[in-house]
Amino acid sequence: MILVDSSIWVCYYRPEGDEKIKKIIREGISSDLIAINGLVMVEILGGISHKGDFKKVRSDFLGFHILPLEEKAFLEASELGSFFRGKGITVPPTDLIIAASAIGSGYTLYHMDSHFDLISRHTKLQAKNLGKEPS
Repeated sequence: MILVDSSIWVCYYRPEGDEKIKKIIREGISSDLIAINGLVMVEILGGISHKGDFKKVRSDFLGFHILPLEEKAFLEASELGSFFRGKGITVPPTDLIIAASAIGSGYTLYHMDSHFDLISRHTKLQAKNLGKEPS
């Protein structure tokens, strides 16, 4: 399964978004491998101001696997935040929660956010930065 981060959805839904990334996500959708969590849902849907666009994306999202955010993910996110803070690095709480969610589920996280590259170097996070993929 693939947990898709907000950074990918922004690219996917923009008309000028990277076609290579759109193709990867379409393949994941057709193979029923795409998951989101509530935080990704809020990040994307909360940023849509046009009602028609909101309804379309909401409908799409409800067709994907929804990865529940449990207490364990928040505790793991807190530990990750403390670990990085001890190294003098601040990682946004939303990224910590999304990463912990992917780690706990064993899903691969597709993203375009350098915070996830950093987290994957220090944890069991399986992450794929689609913005750095070869053409």
